[in-house]
Amino acid sequence: MPGPTFFLRHLQSAGHGRIIVVMNDTTSAVEHLQAVGFSEYEARAYATLVQGGPMTGYQLAKASGIPRPNVYPVIDRLEKRGAVTSVDVGGGVKYAALPAADMLARLSKSVESHLSGAGSALRDLANAPASEYAWNVEGYDNVIVHAERAIESARDRVLLGLWSNESARLAEALARAQARGVEVVVLCVQGCADECGNCRGEVYRYAVSGEHTTRWLMLVADEREALVGQVTGGGDARAVETRLEAVVLMTAQYLRATIGVAEIVRSIGSRLPKLLDREALNAVQGTGLAVEGESWLKRLTSVVRRSRA
Repeated sequence: MPGPTFFLRHLQSAGHGRIIVVMNDTTSAVEHLQAVGFSEYEARAYATLVQGGPMTGYQLAKASGIPRPNVYPVIDRLEKRGAVTSVDVGGGVKYAALPAADMLARLSKSVESHLSGAGSALRDLANAPASEYAWNVEGYDNVIVHAERAIESARDRVLLGLWSNESARLAEALARAQARGVEVVVLCVQGCADECGNCRGEVYRYAVSGEHTTRWLMLVADEREALVGQVTGGGDARAVETRLEAVVLMTAQYLRATIGVAEIVRSIGSRLPKLLDREALNAVQGTGLAVEGESWLKRLTSVVRRSRA
C-alpha cells in the first residue's frame, strides 16, 4: 500500500520541549474498511484522522500519504458518508473523524438495508420468465457440477439418461433430491447387466447408446431445464445447458419414450409384429426409421434382448 505506515509528528509545547508522537500502523483498519466498500484513499484518510485527530487537508495528505490533489475529493466523499466532519479553528478548517462506533453503526444499517433490497429484487428476478439461452459447458468436472446444480434445483422430478461412471458422481445429489421428495427416473443408457448401486429412483437399463465409446449424459429437471452432454473415452466432456422449451421437452420426451417403448417390447417380445397393423409394421420394419440399415424394431428388440441377457 503506498504511503507510510507510521509517521513521527513533532510538537513544540511551551514548557515541554520537543515531544515525539509515534503513529501506529493503520494497515489492518484500512484493509477492513476497503472490504466494506471504502476506497483505499477513503480508508487511509479516515484511519489517519481517527488516529491523529483533526487535521487540515494539507496535514492529512502528508500524514496519510494521499496525493494532495486527491485529498479534498476524498474528504468530500467521507463527509457524504457521514464519516468525517469539518471543524472551524482559528480562521481555518480542519477535518475530524466522527466516532468510529457511530460511523460503523450507520454503515452496518446501510449495508443491511441494501442486502435486504437486493434480496427482494433478486427474488423478483427469479420469478421473471426464464431465459431461453443455451450455455456451453466444457470440462468433465464442470459438467458434473452443472448437473448437480440442476438436480439440486429440482422440486418435482428429475429424468436422467447416463452411464455408471456419471451415476457414481451424481449419486449423492440424487439421494438428496429423493430426500426432498423429488421423483427420480433413470435410464441407464449403458445397459449395465448388473445394478451398480449408484442409480436412484426408478431405474431402467437399456443399452441405447450402442457400442459407442462416447458416454451420454441427459438430464431434465422439472420439465424446465435440460443438460445434454457427452464424455469421450479420453475423459473430455462437453455439454449444453438450456431452458429453451423445445430442447427441454424433446430431451424429456426422448427419455420417456425410450423407457416406455423398451418396456413394451420387453413385455410383448416376439408377439409385437402380430399385434401391429400393416401401416405400423411398415414403419417399424421399414427403412424410414432404420439406423445404419437396421430397422427400428430389430434394433430395439436387440437392445431389449441384450439388456435382459
